[in-house]
Amino acid sequence: MKLCIMFGVAIALALVAPMASSTEALAKGSRCAVKNMDGKRITWRCKAGQKCCFDWLANKGACVAASEICL
Repeated sequence: MKLCIMFGVAIALALVAPMASSTEALAKGSRCAVKNMDGKRITWRCKAGQKCCFDWLANKGACVAASEICL
């Protein structure tokens, strides 16, 4: 029984984890833009030398250094 529960939890996490990751947003200059899951366009600005990231769970944009990855 415990094995079935652990297997179910593992499958649920495997399905949810990719949706929780942030992705790089399209940037044109220092302005970042992305369409969220509702289809609304979200824009924000980053400094020069930074890249745009978007967190799908928090539904907001962020800026990170060009050498870093989006979390």
